[in-house]
Amino acid sequence: MVISPANLLLLRPLFQRLFLVFKNDFLSAERRSVGRPRLSAGLVIAAAFIVSGCSTPTLYLTTEGYSETQQADLRRQLEALDYAVETTRIEIPEAFPDTTISVNPAFSDIQFLERLAALLEDKTQAAVHSMRFGEGNHAYFGKNIGIYVRNPESKQQRFANPFLRSAQCPQQDGLLKISNDGSFQLEFVYYADDEQNLHYLNGLWRWHESTLSLVFSDGSEQHLQHRRSEVATYQGMCPTDIYTPIHDHSEAIVNCAYQVIHMR
Repeated sequence: MVISPANLLLLRPLFQRLFLVFKNDFLSAERRSVGRPRLSAGLVIAAAFIVSGCSTPTLYLTTEGYSETQQADLRRQLEALDYAVETTRIEIPEAFPDTTISVNPAFSDIQFLERLAALLEDKTQAAVHSMRFGEGNHAYFGKNIGIYVRNPESKQQRFANPFLRSAQCPQQDGLLKISNDGSFQLEFVYYADDEQNLHYLNGLWRWHESTLSLVFSDGSEQHLQHRRSEVATYQGMCPTDIYTPIHDHSEAIVNCAYQVIHMR
């Protein structure tokens, strides 16, 4: 496939965002004199999975539909297995069974896996599904193990388009992430001292009668009306879901339309 200069322009916002994430992570590390530098969640997980040969084996715990108290209790029991435990903020793929563990194909401590499975079965009352070949692009290195626990009784909302990109917003670029736990995060670029910086707005969302409502942490709201349309792309006309703001908000990026383009 030949990528023309026109097509590369479509990827420009992605490269800009990656550059800003790396820049902010390294700058924050230089400014801190106490404690570990704070990396973005994606970088922390990626680094932990890859740099594992000489590090403490780690259980990466991902939960969905459990209270903070339940999560903390499970984490304490996992720590009693003499493994480090890290909690992730990634979403559990829908194809994963409610209780799933993912290990490296070369992992050979069968007794530990049996202890881990018994603990999880006792806590979740569900059979444990084991994966060894990076199903769903969730691969772990060395002795690290991924744990995915979903509460089947939770009534979490599932939004059809979990990632929405700002549209008709020439001076700002925003990415709206809709999570199954009812929360959202709006990541956008703003300018200060002639530099591009990343900023985040958080809150809760709800869906009712074709309207996506966002309630921000400061109590303000925005409501986005959904409609389906088509948009011109380098692949020709493609279907798109568009979410158009109904009200005015004090933050300019919140007044932008958001969309997802369904490429062929």
